[in-house]
Amino acid sequence: MNKKINFILAIILCLNVNIMHTENKNLPEKWITVFIHGSFSLRPHLGIRNIFKMLYDTIEESIYYRSTEINRRDPFFYKNQAMSGLGLHKINIYDLHKNAAAPILAASFEEISLRAGYPKTDEYYTFGWSGLVSNKLRFLEGAFLYQDLQKIFKKYQNEGYDPRVRLIGYSHGGNLALQLGAIYKTKPDSERFYIDELWLLGTPIQVETDYLINSPIFNKIFNFYSRADKVQTLDFFSFKRFFSNKKFSKRNNFKIPEKLYQIRIKVTKYESISKKHADKKINDAKSLRYFKEINYDPGHFELWFMGWTILTYRQTFPFYPLPILTFLPLVTGFIEKTPNVPHDIVADFKPDLEKIEIKPYHTVKNKYYATIPFISNEFLKHMQEHSIKYIPNDYNIEIYNQKVYGAMNIAEHEWKEIKKLLKEEKKNKKTLEGKINLHKNDESYQGHIPAS
Repeated sequence: MNKKINFILAIILCLNVNIMHTENKNLPEKWITVFIHGSFSLRPHLGIRNIFKMLYDTIEESIYYRSTEINRRDPFFYKNQAMSGLGLHKINIYDLHKNAAAPILAASFEEISLRAGYPKTDEYYTFGWSGLVSNKLRFLEGAFLYQDLQKIFKKYQNEGYDPRVRLIGYSHGGNLALQLGAIYKTKPDSERFYIDELWLLGTPIQVETDYLINSPIFNKIFNFYSRADKVQTLDFFSFKRFFSNKKFSKRNNFKIPEKLYQIRIKVTKYESISKKHADKKINDAKSLRYFKEINYDPGHFELWFMGWTILTYRQTFPFYPLPILTFLPLVTGFIEKTPNVPHDIVADFKPDLEKIEIKPYHTVKNKYYATIPFISNEFLKHMQEHSIKYIPNDYNIEIYNQKVYGAMNIAEHEWKEIKKLLKEEKKNKKTLEGKINLHKNDESYQGHIPAS
């Protein structure tokens, strides 16, 4: 009997989703893409003291929390990825400059999206959050994202549009996006909306949030990962698991939905087998015998960051200085247009051959094979050279370290001063009057900037 009731409820839920889109099918669409960055400046804080705070999710009173807050507000860190201030911020893809990477990345992404057959994206945004490693805080900041997206939906619906949203979450930005499923469950029908596409890029898959892919808020989900990504699985800051995973896996009481596609990213280059054949060119299948395959699968930072980042990005990466994110619309666009594509695949980018090969992850069980045209070598070179023009002049390891460790020194000084004041309060056995303000000249955060 319970199974029958659950089946009926599932049908009703699907009908509700379809009704919503049916009502809006005659309205002009307004496509919105939102980039959500990952965790911020974690490596310098991996000491015993902070690790235990992360395990217990009690980082609020820590040097890590305060120093990350200082760095997160510094525009210096906007120069290497799609990131800006806290909350939603619109990206002007026609105003390319050296002070932020978001416009050049969004403009490149839009170029490839159009070539993949997607409709024009009307607006690009970044969503900024604290970047702290805390599932508790990601849930709270997911509520801010929900609130900001809801404003956009209402605005465009009032203007007579059918809003369509694509969220792209990198690393733990993907887990923050998944929290929308938990927020959605708490909302009445009048405050609900739907995400057309959720892209997860190098996101640590965790039991704390993986089940949320089944939330009705997400219509389609693409989980991109790479075997060369050594960072994705390193999040062990939980007592519920040992490490994170790269893929979603079914378990008791958790099934993989049909709307999920899991895509391993592979990149293959061809190099001549000897100096004798160095002048050979790849013209056809026969000429491949003069070349050997070289694996260039992207690492964690090559998924998302521009090549001039201080973090690990190889200058020999075939798409330097662009992240692999730029070219993923070719894969998702193919999936959208092609029936019977397996839901667990490998997308092998072969820029030398100007193609992408699509194969099933489990080749023994499934013999599917397809190829997607990649952009020409000439156009790839054009995109690379155009992007290099926007390498920041004042972005280097010296300034980066000065910013990161300078913030840590400030946070440590503040913490020592607070401990002195608390000790004095205890000694005098009376509460100190007024509020402690260690930064009188700092601008206080006034909440999320309205999306409009």
